[in-house]
Amino acid sequence: MAEGKTGSKIIIIIVILLVVILLGIAAAFFFLTQSGKEVPNPIQQEQNQVNNTTTTQSPATAGTISSNYTRVGMIYQLDQFIVNLQTQSGRRYLKTTIGLEMTTPNLENELNTKRVPIRDTIINILSSKSLEEVSTQRGKDKLKEEIAQRINESLVDGKIRNVFFIDFAVQ
Repeated sequence: MAEGKTGSKIIIIIVILLVVILLGIAAAFFFLTQSGKEVPNPIQQEQNQVNNTTTTQSPATAGTISSNYTRVGMIYQLDQFIVNLQTQSGRRYLKTTIGLEMTTPNLENELNTKRVPIRDTIINILSSKSLEEVSTQRGKDKLKEEIAQRINESLVDGKIRNVFFIDFAVQ
């Protein structure tokens, strides 16, 4: 009879452990789904931010950088750039390939004609930056805006809507 009591005690302990585990899972599920604060979804937040910024843009801001990529126009790809960055030691360099989104297809002919001055402008901009300026997302965004602004100053047949870094490596 001692074996019967031991076997039933083991079954009772197993049942109690299962109940405790299930209660723990239920409590965790409850707190995660019913908490007063909703856990923000970073992808949804980014999408909301993109929607908010693109709905407030007017046609007058067609030359500014936009993060709305649902309607990307024709891209004019430039050759690779390799420039030294501004550092104390002079041993850091940036290697990048850039694509320029055009507002009109007619702009491609003008970009072909002005390819050398455009590359020179971009090289001057890139080589004037420090590692700290190009290593953050905010710095890259500012760099894109500066490139678009400086190129747009010399364009007649259209504007650069976006600048895309196709490759971007700092060493």
